Amino acid sequence: MATKAYGALTPYAVKELASFIHRTDAKRSILLLGPPGIGKSVLVREIASEIARDQGRIFLEYKRQHLVGINLEKVFADPDRYFVYVDLRLTEAEPVDLMGRPVTVTIRERKQIVYHPPQWAVLLAELPGMLFLDELTNIQRPDVLAAAYKLIQDRAAGFTGFSPGVQVISAGNRPEDSSIANLLPAPLLNRVYRIEVEPPTVAQWVRWVSSHFDRSDEKVFAYLYRFPDDFCRVPEEGETLEGYPTPRSYTFLAQDLVAAVDTGLKPSAIRTLCIAALGSEVGERLYAFWQNPVPSFTEFRENPSLFRDLNLDQRYIAVVVIGQGLAESVFKLASSVPEDLEIPAARAVIEPNLRASVKLLDVIGAESKEYLALLWFILSNRLHAPWHDALYLELCAQSQSIMDSYSSVGNLLR
Repeated sequence: MATKAYGALTPYAVKELASFIHRTDAKRSILLLGPPGIGKSVLVREIASEIARDQGRIFLEYKRQHLVGINLEKVFADPDRYFVYVDLRLTEAEPVDLMGRPVTVTIRERKQIVYHPPQWAVLLAELPGMLFLDELTNIQRPDVLAAAYKLIQDRAAGFTGFSPGVQVISAGNRPEDSSIANLLPAPLLNRVYRIEVEPPTVAQWVRWVSSHFDRSDEKVFAYLYRFPDDFCRVPEEGETLEGYPTPRSYTFLAQDLVAAVDTGLKPSAIRTLCIAALGSEVGERLYAFWQNPVPSFTEFRENPSLFRDLNLDQRYIAVVVIGQGLAESVFKLASSVPEDLEIPAARAVIEPNLRASVKLLDVIGAESKEYLALLWFILSNRLHAPWHDALYLELCAQSQSIMDSYSSVGNLLR
């Protein structure tokens, strides 16, 4: 398992720092280092998108050598309206992709070589934005590496310089994370802010997945609440032919398990899917956990004592099922009333419908306050204002034991 670097920042802290650096006049380059699969590429795109939003600009993403459905004449006519994000994977690049293509021109009967810059470089010369250079430490070709260094050091692609509103961010793995990762020249590191990125926590990852995808397998969330040490386990040897668990592989699996169930995939194939994503050890464990049957939210609400009969793994799954069911019941109530309700009015809407659920939560809390803390985390990720506040206050108002439990685990709820 890869070691956590001293001083590594959480993804949220990286966002704050990168946004601050972008606001400075120099907009100095940043190098993000960390294990594979922890979301560095996603993080950089979100940083760029949020900067564009904060500046009130239209976000344009330039990826795979083109902008889709964008009128460039209109963009170049009014560049200050836009913020362009260019994503280049350096391990797939040729030097001409980074520096421009040499062409021959004739001036006063003399043939000369000039460089036609790539389209993305022309955009960055005219528009504010961000250039993201992915897999910087994994480049194996010296000519590509030299071209990448120029982008970082000179803020230019060949002879085409970037506009003052452009920031360059690169990312890569450390040698302890990947056998093909290279050390970088000291002069280059002296020209960038080198930032170590740590993996997100399970809670941060669940919040991100819940906000970006309509459906994800809730049992994957439950498994990680139960076994958080299985969240990110990069192989120590750096080379492997077996899958291993990272936030990225769990994101894939959480989506694909939903589709597997919908299409009636056989259990043996689902087991293979888990192993393919996470490796044999963690994949087998997650599949065994995933097979645990639990009652539905309606069955739990009608007979709260069912929770007491569950084993430990089933209880974690049950808490996620109950949280999802309770959130959906609030969604249905919210859809039938005006969107701009204040908290007291929202409480009045949900109050009659909570009585059966409160009995269930009392049973859950009597088994462990930790279950209620997990339940509230699930609910707070799924409900928006004013409904999460209304639900919290109404649950506490209807049950002294719930209020006592949430008071005692206040730090966990934050």
